[in-house]
Amino acid sequence: MTIQEFETLVNKLEKQASANPKIYRFKVIMLTGLGFGYVALFLSLFLFLMAISITMIVDGNFTFGNVKVLLLTGTLSFFIIKALIVKMEMPEGYYLQREEAPQLFEMIDSLRLKMNTSPIDEIVLDSEFNASVAQISSYGFIGKKRNVLVIGIPLLSTLSREQFTAVLAHELAHISNSDTAMGARIYRLRMSWGRLMHSLEENEQFGTFIFRKFFQWYYPRFDAYTFAMARQEEYDADRSAASVTSQQAMGKALAVISVAAPYYYRDFYSELFEECAKTNSVPQPYSNFAEKYRSLSEQKASQYYSEQLEAESYVTDTHPCLKDRLSALGAEARLPESQQDSALDAFFAYPGRVLNDFNKMWVDHNQDDWKEEIENFNDSKQRFEELSSKQVATLEELLEKAFLTVEFNSLEAAIPLYEEIAEKHSEDPRTAGALMTLGEHYLESSDTAEKGIQLINLAMSYDWELRLPGLDVLCGYYYETEQTELFEKTRERLEEWDQLVEASNEECDFIQPKDRFITHDKESQVILAGMNQLAQFKEITNAYLVRKQLNSIPERKQYVLGLDLSLPKSTDLDEAEEALYEKYIHGLGEFEDTCVIILNDKKDLRKSMLNVENSLIYTVEDNEQAS
Repeated sequence: MTIQEFETLVNKLEKQASANPKIYRFKVIMLTGLGFGYVALFLSLFLFLMAISITMIVDGNFTFGNVKVLLLTGTLSFFIIKALIVKMEMPEGYYLQREEAPQLFEMIDSLRLKMNTSPIDEIVLDSEFNASVAQISSYGFIGKKRNVLVIGIPLLSTLSREQFTAVLAHELAHISNSDTAMGARIYRLRMSWGRLMHSLEENEQFGTFIFRKFFQWYYPRFDAYTFAMARQEEYDADRSAASVTSQQAMGKALAVISVAAPYYYRDFYSELFEECAKTNSVPQPYSNFAEKYRSLSEQKASQYYSEQLEAESYVTDTHPCLKDRLSALGAEARLPESQQDSALDAFFAYPGRVLNDFNKMWVDHNQDDWKEEIENFNDSKQRFEELSSKQVATLEELLEKAFLTVEFNSLEAAIPLYEEIAEKHSEDPRTAGALMTLGEHYLESSDTAEKGIQLINLAMSYDWELRLPGLDVLCGYYYETEQTELFEKTRERLEEWDQLVEASNEECDFIQPKDRFITHDKESQVILAGMNQLAQFKEITNAYLVRKQLNSIPERKQYVLGLDLSLPKSTDLDEAEEALYEKYIHGLGEFEDTCVIILNDKKDLRKSMLNVENSLIYTVEDNEQAS
């Protein structure tokens, strides 16, 4: 199913969901049952055949055929059962106690009574600009269910008491409407099906085809049906929240979020970084955000708000766009007024302590990276001043000067440099990013638009990573200038390329022994730096590096780093792998575009990698001798 077909189906289903929510919800339940029933049917069949094989073997009918059936059905049953057991972890964050925010707990209790909502078992504070509610069971589909409310500190410090109450009423509505329970079931089913297919394909099981064909047909339709239902649930939750608070409070909360959230994620940290770099001070991001948001200029706030108000609802997000949500509420679209009070001050006993604790946690977690970034920032600024004081001629210096001019001055100031790069060096693939930047700038004027299109196409031909953003920019330009035919053609190219990128991502994520591996082309100094990082982990005995040849995007570089580990005999590799992978991802930064795989239980993959010339890049024996 293409993106366009998916979008068309979602639009059709949204109308059905809006016209008759109860019947539509029943359809989704039946569709969910179909997916679960299909898996359960074959699981029952495999268990039945396995039982027959065991019975025949016990009765003395020990044949190769019976043993083969037993092994096949037993293995398939194991992978299905393992995939169906999806344990949902409790969210990370600070678990709030009633005495720390008594008024918040009282307000939630009051809302629960009004909305007939089951109790909230835990309230968790985190660093996101968001609020959400989840229903978590101990063991997949069974076990005690716990309602967990997650609240972001930036959201708390931005919204007023009334606005935040409306947002919490929206989240509680998901529980009272059973959205959360249904959403949790759907999430677990998606996880189960994904894990099942991954397990079967990774282990090259014979029965994979039984599930692959079904899920290729089923999953896009299931995704579309549940997407439309989730979108409708957002409208319903808005209306429920407005009914127990007020239409104005819910509308104002949406307006404030539409300004504060993009500011927080897009510009706040870069502004804070520059200020701290100048003063060489330690950032206090959560305290600083509340202060900086309140001092946000009306012009900048209006820019964020206008962008959000002009955005359209699309199939990448189940939340409707701001315009549609305000319209459904019957609320006026108005830029939010600046306010000094916050929900954090209103509901918490010691709001300053909460901010200080989160500031400290942020500094403890980020201070090393922050110091390094500050040093890089100061070095870059010094380099910018050096390049600004002289004429540069080489392409490397031109590209560097243009980039630094954008960072420390403005894009307008860098345009002459980009034009010089395009005029003198456009035949060099290294100019791809510069050509894309200049092309986008040229699209803003009708006099230079045609030249901008040419530059963007040239940039996309040089770098596959620029094709998706480049086609997206061209789509937007053709749409705004009402060039319908070109828009449709470019949109088709964009959808085709998006599918290719998705296929390529899957190729990069799933590494199998039958993949085509070739010798890596990384430079010797990169390998040397990588070996130094490998040496930090004493359990790594051997490391193999190869490049995987991709079918979807052959020019894309994807490397595979295979590791042999020396672990205690009592180690359960399945349990240890997640922690080990997280450690290696953070500690092996020199290996860019590289998938790290532990080879201890993957003999066939190790053999495939060893067959590639010069794949062994590190052994613990060599490292000990060098030491």
